[in-house]
Amino acid sequence: MALQPPHRGLAAGHPEQRRSSMTEQLYLSRARLRSSRGEALSAIAPLLIPDDPNQQAGHAHRILWMLFQDVSDAKRDFLWRDDRGGKYLILSRRLPTDPHGLFELDTKAFEPDLASGQRLRFALRANPTVALKGARPVDEQGTRTRGQRVDVVMAALHDIPSGQRAQHRDRIAREATSVWLNGQGAKAGFRVDGDLAVDGYTQIGVERKRGRPAGFSVLDMEGRIEITDPAAFLGKLAQGFGSAKAFGNGLMLIRRT
Repeated sequence: MALQPPHRGLAAGHPEQRRSSMTEQLYLSRARLRSSRGEALSAIAPLLIPDDPNQQAGHAHRILWMLFQDVSDAKRDFLWRDDRGGKYLILSRRLPTDPHGLFELDTKAFEPDLASGQRLRFALRANPTVALKGARPVDEQGTRTRGQRVDVVMAALHDIPSGQRAQHRDRIAREATSVWLNGQGAKAGFRVDGDLAVDGYTQIGVERKRGRPAGFSVLDMEGRIEITDPAAFLGKLAQGFGSAKAFGNGLMLIRRT
């Protein structure tokens, strides 16, 4: 079942005083790189969209930045998801611009109208992480700094003998991800409603010119949530969930049940 982003009027019929309101304008875009046969970028498509999964996220990250170069020193203020084949979903605070005509763009204002108690279907590709146990280090000013973070599956597998991890990985991935997502919901105005489908646990490498190799894990989640605080949920939806958001993680897609 394809999950589509919400549209205006999603929560029609709920009491007005319980509705959400957006405090900032957001935009939802479908972008397709013009890389098919006969199009402008077809000759260099293999360079822009490599077959190696460890290169795809980094290349897409750089490609999509081309749509937000209207402000030269801006920080990343958009989330994205790879829809494969040079197609991307983007949630942004600024309108994407394509002065060179490299993309086929379809952009709409993102104005969901949600209410407390509403149930939604969702799909989320994320890099869920937790801080390692123990005291966080203290910096030179005597304040606690952010501790090292690891993905939730590896953290849950830590106490299992290495020879037994493969047979338990799928179960632990579901359990650890469920705990993580419920924790996210407690702070972001929703709760998981029913079973959570977890799939695609993958380790992705990231190209680096210098230093130690880097990477992150990815999990695909699908299920149903109940909104408990619409304003908090929409605020977090704009920020994204989990880590490695620059590499196509953290964008939650939602639709009515």
